[in-house]
Amino acid sequence: MLVSDLIKKPLVKVPCAIIERGGKVLAAQRSAHGSLPMKWEFPGGKLEEGESEVECLVREIREELSVEVVVEDRLPVTNRDDIGRMIQLVPFICQLVTDEIILTEHEQIFWLTPDELPALDWAEADRDVLQNYFEHLAGRRIRPIQRLNRRKPDIFPTSPGKIE
Repeated sequence: MLVSDLIKKPLVKVPCAIIERGGKVLAAQRSAHGSLPMKWEFPGGKLEEGESEVECLVREIREELSVEVVVEDRLPVTNRDDIGRMIQLVPFICQLVTDEIILTEHEQIFWLTPDELPALDWAEADRDVLQNYFEHLAGRRIRPIQRLNRRKPDIFPTSPGKIE
């Protein structure tokens, strides 16, 4: 065992928003002047003491994009080892309540279909969030099919036109 394995790194929780609108998802490009310059991310920020994950996310989206959101589904968290600390992204599916986005921290945003999202140069931790989002979308598509399979069996014969 390495000495570095014994040192516990502080955990930083970072709620982030997967904002959906009309079949598209908001992707935000980080500033050229901060950490991970020009990488793409789902917007959000660090949890402050005494704040719930949802309260943090609503506050951060208001600060970064100047909009209000409704927070919906929570997706699985992802952990990323960052030098000196452990970053835990806590993603939520969100919907916009207000539409006029004013960027205060990001270079630009794109509204993309889920199929277009992988083409961006994502921050490493957000790649894991993206994978979990795709699994979430696959679950949305499967659920209606599962409901159809639960219906009562047809009372008609299996061969059309032939009655036995």
